[in-house]
Amino acid sequence: MSRNKAADLFNPGCPLVALGTSSNNDTLGEILKFGIQCGFRVLNISDEHNNSQLIGSSLHSLITGGFATRQDLFISFKITKLQNIRRLESQINEHLKMRNMNYFDLIIVEHSSFIEKDMLKVWKVLEKLHFSRSVRNIGLSGFTIPQMKYILSVAVIKPFAVQALFNPYSVNLELIQFCQNEDLLLFAMSPLDYQKSERKLQSENAVSRTAYNHSVSPVQILLAWAIQSQTLPVVQTLNFDHIKENIMLSDVKLSENEMEDINRLSGVS
Repeated sequence: MSRNKAADLFNPGCPLVALGTSSNNDTLGEILKFGIQCGFRVLNISDEHNNSQLIGSSLHSLITGGFATRQDLFISFKITKLQNIRRLESQINEHLKMRNMNYFDLIIVEHSSFIEKDMLKVWKVLEKLHFSRSVRNIGLSGFTIPQMKYILSVAVIKPFAVQALFNPYSVNLELIQFCQNEDLLLFAMSPLDYQKSERKLQSENAVSRTAYNHSVSPVQILLAWAIQSQTLPVVQTLNFDHIKENIMLSDVKLSENEMEDINRLSGVS
């Protein structure tokens, strides 16, 4: 099995799970603080949740309060609302300013935010931001494999990551193989709460049985499965107990048979 690229981002033993910030609830600041105290180091933020000021003030308080340094954190920012390609550079700098940051560790650009003929122009602006150190890495969301191959063929700065729906109900083997071949980190979105018709992922026999055998929760099994599938799962919660549950994974190691049992839920294993 190839090494999970996320393992190379952080210190040994650092949890390979990202904390999402899709809420604009007032408790989000406390969730961020508690999550970082519990060990989260990867934060997944976006321009679509109207919480930039809340995140910015919360992170500033955490850093000035000594709970973490900026270098401790890996902050991924997804841009879904591209106002104008000519304004993209200033748009991203404005997002940094609103969040009291000097740089994003990763910018994820959503393909649906621009028309395809502008793909190269968008990438060149992101590369310029990379060279100015405002953006350390660049990633993709909503791109097809042919589109990603095109980016790889023309990019000076190669993509670092891909963001995609990924859980045992939704497994794209071609995408997984592509990411591994091209050394792209795959952010697994909706790794826990996805529902297929009347079935619930956490109630599937393959998941609950494995959880029982390891004396952990179904959530922890699904996250362990995602990590061992060479992805970085992104979790969303405003529940403090769930924060702890989502990060306590160091002792959860699934066997090949257990991985295969869960893989079968997708119907493509």
